[in-house]
Amino acid sequence: MLGFISNQMTSALIQGSSVVWFPAPKFDSPSMFSKLLDQDGGEFSISAEGVQSISQSYDVPMVLNTQLVTKNGTIVITDLLSIGEPTLIRKIVSDVPFEVNFSPVFYYGLYKPIIDDKRRINPKGRDCVGLLYSYEGEVKKVSDNVWSFSSGQGYLAAVYSSNYKHGPLSYRASKLSLDLSRSFNKTYDYWKSSTERGQGVPFPKLYETSMSVILGSIYYPSGAVVAAPTTSLPEVVGGSRNWDYRFAWVRDSSITAEALLSAGQVVKARSIIRFLLSLVNFSSKPFLFPLYTVEGTSPPPEVNLRWLRGYKSSRPVRIGNAASTQVQLDVEGFFLNALYKYFEITKDKIFISDIYDRIKYIADWEAENWKLKDSGIWEDRGEPRHYVHSKIMMWVALDRAEKLSEALGLNGNWTSVKNELRSWILERAKGYFPRCVGSDEVDASILSAPLYGFVNVDDPLFMRTLERIERELVTDGFVKRYASDSMGEAKHPFLLTTLWLARVYIRLGETDKAEEILRKLEEISKPLYLLGEHYDLLNSTFTGNFPQVFVHAQVIQALNELRQAKS
Repeated sequence: MLGFISNQMTSALIQGSSVVWFPAPKFDSPSMFSKLLDQDGGEFSISAEGVQSISQSYDVPMVLNTQLVTKNGTIVITDLLSIGEPTLIRKIVSDVPFEVNFSPVFYYGLYKPIIDDKRRINPKGRDCVGLLYSYEGEVKKVSDNVWSFSSGQGYLAAVYSSNYKHGPLSYRASKLSLDLSRSFNKTYDYWKSSTERGQGVPFPKLYETSMSVILGSIYYPSGAVVAAPTTSLPEVVGGSRNWDYRFAWVRDSSITAEALLSAGQVVKARSIIRFLLSLVNFSSKPFLFPLYTVEGTSPPPEVNLRWLRGYKSSRPVRIGNAASTQVQLDVEGFFLNALYKYFEITKDKIFISDIYDRIKYIADWEAENWKLKDSGIWEDRGEPRHYVHSKIMMWVALDRAEKLSEALGLNGNWTSVKNELRSWILERAKGYFPRCVGSDEVDASILSAPLYGFVNVDDPLFMRTLERIERELVTDGFVKRYASDSMGEAKHPFLLTTLWLARVYIRLGETDKAEEILRKLEEISKPLYLLGEHYDLLNSTFTGNFPQVFVHAQVIQALNELRQAKS
């Protein structure tokens, strides 16, 4: 069981009572505590004798409550990441003595720290991380990394600074007061006020947590959304499908913006849209990369961290993502759809007019380049192909650009090429939509075709595709993306496509089927209501990076649509 907390600049994962993942100062920075990917990767743990049970729940969004029940009493730990600083604060109320292991590392465990009183300094840099505490009870240092605490209450904090001469542990800062209690309480109040209640929505706890995961995955300084806060959690345990998701994918970000719009969070959705607009260039493909850093810069190269054992011995551990080198033709369609949804809700012609040059350039580029091959939505690392889903989303891009142009009283003049593209797709169907041109396989990405308006949900061609997907890719309501790709079998169901299936059922009026899928997702997400990328049906565990933001975004979409369908 992993708990997720964030301060909208970075995040942490907590396993039991141990912080096992904490990149600082940003989502995509090296992790100070990397035990998630290696037993010796460093952690920030709290332990006691005779622990009989551990339970976790969210006090408020992004504030994790962990209770350790021992034979002699209880320890309650409340974890959060302080707003405005890369500091993890742990509030402790304990009936019994306990030990704290504070053993940070640098560059994912490659470098062991220089120990300087309360600080741990990077031997290959200037950054440092230190342990601060304000505690009503006895504290004794047992060794370099271990402290013994009596029963009592107070605060512990892992404080990161990019320069050991700066920050709360520097000489200059020692002249200033440092109030962990105030920082904790102000951050707690911030998240409490951001709670999005799932009133009138089926499965309200799943809805509320999904909203908080989305908000916690936004890099506040830019409006970027990370796809997930982790790297190299394997799609298949022991396998090599291990990727770094701590970047802003155009596709995932657009899906997230659309979910926020469906929840009435227009301002937050617009911040994501504005971030994506800032990435559109005029010299080549509008979104030159499928993914960007959280600051909007070019993505770094993919690198293997050979010294890490990997999650449950799943190697290699990677940072960076080679998908950045791919051509993915669907992303502009996802983006323009989100932009059009924004316009439908706000009728903000001034905003659309201000950025119309970008809209027009995207559509013009799509019109000229729709015959290209690409790597597809699933980022296949084999040779590029004519993926049908990519062509559909190119049609969506042209369609939404045309609608926006018409709303401004302009004539984008993409009708003929849009119709040509549609005919091209339909002529290559085989009584169903294939995965790609020349293939006999089906792909669950086609479930999105009626969701984005390419066909009606009851179109015979789509219905035959749905029948094949249900027969070949669906098990107990969970949907695989496809049977196999250039790396071999796709072993586990994918929760994004599972939610697309639920949304298709809602459109078909089969709300009982949709509700059953959502009920299963709620059940497997307990007790924290967090969802991963894939789900291993045999072992009842999530696989892939965690939590997965576009899965939670689709939960929001599906639950809002289910509510509307049943009202």
